[in-house]
Amino acid sequence: MEAMNFKKTSIYATIPILLFGISWVLEEFSVTTLSFIFFLSSFVLSLFLLGIGWVTNFQKWTILSIGISVITSLLLMNVSSPMLHRTEVWGIIALIPLVLTLIISFLFRPSFQPLKQLYKQIKEERNILLFLFYGTLPLILWIGFDEIHRPFLFIYPIILTIITVITIVLYLEDKSKKRRNLTLILGAIIPILIAVIGIINIL
Repeated sequence: MEAMNFKKTSIYATIPILLFGISWVLEEFSVTTLSFIFFLSSFVLSLFLLGIGWVTNFQKWTILSIGISVITSLLLMNVSSPMLHRTEVWGIIALIPLVLTLIISFLFRPSFQPLKQLYKQIKEERNILLFLFYGTLPLILWIGFDEIHRPFLFIYPIILTIITVITIVLYLEDKSKKRRNLTLILGAIIPILIAVIGIINIL
């Protein structure tokens, strides 16, 4: 594989993942307020990248934001926020940021061409559909570790976040479809195996 000169856009795509990873680590140290701020920053930035994706016909580096924004919004429907003095689950209110982002994006680009381009990309390269949701992997793994609190548990989110970020950058930068497929598959399997082994050992 020839040396890669990483584009800034590939790095930008990983920022929501990094912010979420930091949030997860801070949660393990019980730094609740700061953890919440980083989680919120990750979500807001994902929505921002979703807007950029719509305006730019969903360039590949923005596709991650779709999965992160949608899945995070759906999960937030079933959680409460005592820190914000809300003991009830957010329900449909949690979808408002996503809906507003889509409305604003459509106002900037009043066309369905972005969706057509996204469909075209998925049709040409099926693994993009998997990549679309790959950014949610840390969030899903975090759910698996929820309610588990042990010393040195913070090492897991660090490792899992690093693997996810590296996978995203390699996937976006590699020109070979076969290597992109392999990168994505390994980038999903390895973190899941690490998480499963970690949870089994902890329990």
